[in-house]
Amino acid sequence: MHSQVRHCRTDPGPAFRRAALAALLVGLLIAAPALAGPPPPPPPPGYGGPVYRAPPPPAYYPHYQRPPAPRPLPVAMRVIYAPFYVAGLILRYGVYYAFVAPFEVLGRTLDYGVEGGVERDPGDGSR
Repeated sequence: MHSQVRHCRTDPGPAFRRAALAALLVGLLIAAPALAGPPPPPPPPGYGGPVYRAPPPPAYYPHYQRPPAPRPLPVAMRVIYAPFYVAGLILRYGVYYAFVAPFEVLGRTLDYGVEGGVERDPGDGSR
């Protein structure tokens, strides 16, 4: 059995384009004065407009004192805390440099190419 293929014409043609462009231009010409409207009335005589003043300076509290700085941890607490601190640094930066950074470098390589988007200088002898 032979099937028939129907082709639809999707191009409206140059006449339709000219008519649409003319309708658009006429619409813009008609709408421009309507959108603008009349100018606002002049201000009453003697009106100088709103007066803007700077905000007042922050209040000064002479009785306020800065809280004392916390005392450093004793040596025994630092020794106990150190392994946890190191483990936190390894988890934070180790995960980043082991898993995240390689994907960022791969993404930049795919975006900009191996040369990094900078062309090699033809006079440069190093290669």
